[in-house]
Amino acid sequence: HALRKYGEHLGWDILRWEDNFGKLSDEHQALLSHLPAKFEAAKEAAEVNEAFFEDLLSAFDPKQVEDVPPHFRRGSEFADMLGNQSCGQQDVEKVRYVLKNLMRDWSAEGAAERAESFGRIVDRVRELFPNSAERLRAGHIPPRVLVPGAGLGRLCLELSSLGLEVQGNEWSYCMLLASSFVLNHTENAEQWSIHPWLQCSSNVRDDNDQLRACAIPDVIPASLIPAPGLMSMCAGDFIEVYSCPEHVGIWDCVVTCFFIDTAHNPIDYLTVIHRCLRPGGRWVNLGPLLYHWADSHTYLPSQELSVELSLKDIKRIALGMGFSLDGDDEMVDAGYTGNCHSMMRTVFTCSFFTMVKEARAEVAGGVGAAEGPPDKGGG
Repeated sequence: HALRKYGEHLGWDILRWEDNFGKLSDEHQALLSHLPAKFEAAKEAAEVNEAFFEDLLSAFDPKQVEDVPPHFRRGSEFADMLGNQSCGQQDVEKVRYVLKNLMRDWSAEGAAERAESFGRIVDRVRELFPNSAERLRAGHIPPRVLVPGAGLGRLCLELSSLGLEVQGNEWSYCMLLASSFVLNHTENAEQWSIHPWLQCSSNVRDDNDQLRACAIPDVIPASLIPAPGLMSMCAGDFIEVYSCPEHVGIWDCVVTCFFIDTAHNPIDYLTVIHRCLRPGGRWVNLGPLLYHWADSHTYLPSQELSVELSLKDIKRIALGMGFSLDGDDEMVDAGYTGNCHSMMRTVFTCSFFTMVKEARAEVAGGVGAAEGPPDKGGG
């Protein structure tokens, strides 16, 4: 419902711009006589974004797709009830966040920012599993890589292009819908146009910077997969999904990018990561510690658990679980959904490290005895 109501919500923002302009004196309106034309251009750009979301949602239309869940059946009493009850400002912000992430993950403009995070991770994983594409062509079973917090799926795609079997895990419904659409319905590069900065009216150097369009995706996703079945996405909470017995010791590598700080309790994340890895498996991490639930008491009816650990504590606990540092432990700068034409950018100093799971008994979280080798016959 938030996706469907994008145009309506942005329309209120534009109406506010027009209303505030109308409150100015004639003298001040004369100084800003170009603004009415900007407002009209913003309405046209909003229609472009709205059309993209309509295309996205049409990919899940029950007329075209079997087994669509009730809350997706447009116009159904159940769907309307949910939308009226739950579509609030927080949901609206998630939709606007998707636009920024589409720019980051799936546009040529986002390539420089991706290189600071995704690029470093892909290079590290390539070092850990050299010649994977050649080995795949020779009939070898590919190493298995898990990417929790996969977002819009670009990092998963880049890793699978190395000849690895990659599974992304994501909890956000908005991210899951958008990633499925781009990954599975792209026929041409730059197939769609979006205006990712339309709602950002602060730190604008020029009106055209706010209104400008961005073409997505910069590649055809399917063209980067060297063999069928190498990439999959799993919806659900990371802890709930990967705590299951069938995931014990089956992953060769777990990659976390801007993910650890999404935990209510980071120790739970570390425990599940350690449990998922086979002995000798690697955990590659890059990201800050901007804990997502730290201020949850300000907007939720009941305060959520939020354990905010220092980087030193996270590493200490990981080492105590049975990880050991593998290679360099670096601090690197990485931007996140930045507008290169804006007067403000968000750049994090991120922890970038690789740890290896030692081949010894589990010691953390009551996980249990030492694990055997992974079942490489799994799918």
